Amino acid sequence: MPTVINTNLASLYAQNNLSNAQNNLSLSVQRLSSGLRINSAKDDAAGLAITQSMQGQINGIDQSRKNLNDAVNLTQVAESSLGTIHQMLLRMKQLSVQGYDGSLSGSQKTQIVDEINELNSEINNTATRTKFNGNTLIAAQNGNNGTGTLRVGATLETAKASLTGITVTGAEAGTYTFTNSTTALTLTRSGIAQTITLADTAVGEYNYNFTTHGINVKVAISATATAAGIATGFNGLTVITANAVSPNLKFQGGADTGTENIITYNAINVRTVAGEAGVATEMTNVGTTVGTLNGYNSATSQSNWETQFSTLDTRVTAALDYISEQRSIMGALQNRVSYIMSNLETQSTNMNSSKSQILDTDFAAETARLTKGQIMQQAATAMLAQANQMPNVVLSLLK
Repeated sequence: MPTVINTNLASLYAQNNLSNAQNNLSLSVQRLSSGLRINSAKDDAAGLAITQSMQGQINGIDQSRKNLNDAVNLTQVAESSLGTIHQMLLRMKQLSVQGYDGSLSGSQKTQIVDEINELNSEINNTATRTKFNGNTLIAAQNGNNGTGTLRVGATLETAKASLTGITVTGAEAGTYTFTNSTTALTLTRSGIAQTITLADTAVGEYNYNFTTHGINVKVAISATATAAGIATGFNGLTVITANAVSPNLKFQGGADTGTENIITYNAINVRTVAGEAGVATEMTNVGTTVGTLNGYNSATSQSNWETQFSTLDTRVTAALDYISEQRSIMGALQNRVSYIMSNLETQSTNMNSSKSQILDTDFAAETARLTKGQIMQQAATAMLAQANQMPNVVLSLLK
């Protein structure tokens, strides 16, 4: 190697090695301080892509476990209410047998019917109030469309105004009746009334929104119309709303929405009111018989009492079987969900383990690299100092 001054190759070599040692030392410090082997894509591009994909699956699985916890709680609420209804049906069964006691007078049997009627009412009330986060579980939902004598196209003031639409949102099932007083328009159902005051209107489309009931009617005005005339046109018209079938509730039991990962709670209607959406015949038969018994009095013949109590006994027995089946279905669903949650917990644990092997810092190995980096930095620094002194030998040649 020639002896030169302008280019100190030894110093350059030492500088390069020092720079590499510092970079390695900095990387070790970053990994040890963060606990992650991959802190940016440059550390391991493929590893970063793999771990982020795995993290997405883990997040989906962990959230699914939370969803399924809600599913368990929801079915427990429904099953608990069914248990209460079960007990009331058992009492009705006992009373139906008691009513067949020939030694009882007609007035005593009406007293038995009083309790049966109260139990029947409470079965319906229990089903209606059984909700989870606003979702109806064992009864039909409130009405979602309007029908009846108030119809699209109805003329409200001669040829100046007509009804163009009815929107029903969350209204209870039943009949709503319009009445008017000059420009005031009132909508009433079961003693609950809401009144709005109409104004004279120009040509256009107007919404009359009865928020108390959840009913909105849309009126088109084709020529200037008076508020009193429109209100009079509404007088006596009715809106009839019907119950809607409660929707089935779905829960995701895995990292994706594949069919095999979807768990469904099938909503039912166990009320004893005939004509409702989705109601079971076993339950409506009970309600029908109770209605018949309510019409009896102390003067009703013994044979009629016997016939209806016998019918009630048969129908309550069928209702008991139906409720038992529904409780069994819910219990099976709860057990299924428990197994799924256990499996998802194992999946999440194993996937976290695999992700950790790629992403997390191995502290034993990294501290060894840190020590090596510190020694290499010190050695490179010392050698750089020596290399910077090497050109001084040229001075001895110039003397």
